[in-house]
Amino acid sequence: MKQDLRGEKSLEAWGFVRKVLDDLTQQITADARSERELLEGLRLLNRVSALCTELTVDTDPDHPHFVAMCTPFRFVGGPNPHGAYWLAMIAGDRAYRLTGTRGTSTYLGLQVLAGTGLNPRRMSNYLGDRDLVLDGTDGFNIVFAATRPDDADLAGAQLVQIPDDTSSIVVRDYIADPDTQVPATLHITRLGTPTPPPVLTDELLADQLTAMGWTMVKLTTLHRTVRPDLLETPNILITSGSESLGGENTTPDNLYMLGLFDLQPDQTLQLQFRPPETRYWSVTVENIWHECLEPLVRHSSVTNRGIEPEADGTVRLAIGARDHGYGHWLDTGGRTRGFVTVRWLDNPQAPDVTVRVLDAKAP
Repeated sequence: MKQDLRGEKSLEAWGFVRKVLDDLTQQITADARSERELLEGLRLLNRVSALCTELTVDTDPDHPHFVAMCTPFRFVGGPNPHGAYWLAMIAGDRAYRLTGTRGTSTYLGLQVLAGTGLNPRRMSNYLGDRDLVLDGTDGFNIVFAATRPDDADLAGAQLVQIPDDTSSIVVRDYIADPDTQVPATLHITRLGTPTPPPVLTDELLADQLTAMGWTMVKLTTLHRTVRPDLLETPNILITSGSESLGGENTTPDNLYMLGLFDLQPDQTLQLQFRPPETRYWSVTVENIWHECLEPLVRHSSVTNRGIEPEADGTVRLAIGARDHGYGHWLDTGGRTRGFVTVRWLDNPQAPDVTVRVLDAKAP
């Protein structure tokens, strides 16, 4: 005999997710300028759905784990492809221990995001690698909690005091030279008495599905929400501090330059500048949906370790579908429209960047 099926809240939340998918499909169709942009937008929606499932439905703050935001095929949300982004869902009324090794990457940043339910996310805490306390073997031992736990084993741990509405920890690990640098390692556990996995309830799943839907909206609409003015002013770069891009999206020690390239098939967008004194910078090309362009198989992004300035210290980058000899070429893969993101670490004084659209050289 069939049992009484209810799950009203979860069915309603799943209906919301389905509506989000339909609405985002319509938006992608309206915003795409070509069949290629449409197809990449639909593929983005699938990739975002997979990621958001990992970040909402497949989480338990009593048994936290780090989710890889990027994979060999998934680079959504305008990430820096030269490195790794890790996210662990936690709760502010619990305490956690994060251990690992620093490695030799150029930059490691730990960011605590707060805000639960439908409340906007914000950055509540930030711990950069220069403030990270290391032991004699390159290891770190960090406690995330409202107050220091009364545990002798944790007396020497570095404390990060988190608010009641804490929702996640985001880790950024930048690799300037993948041939020589070693990434950080991470392991997170909840402190206190172990608990069994929770029984799935209608309320729990409904909350997870609702969070999934809203996260899908956020990651699929970045072209409309992060400096949407760029869509109307192509082929220039605009300097933006982390605060203007949203504290939940960036860290305070990064300075950004953003722009939209809009080119004919034989045109090149040339960037010319003298890099400031900083340990890390990168230039990345993205499609119109803020996806990196196949960075593992296409040279569409470069760091300061991947390019040698000219004799006068000038760097010339050439963004386009073909290499016409105007500088270090970043391949758009035939795309004629998309975004350019320049990252300067440690908040240096933004350099003057000359941006020019150049036609193909005569044979």
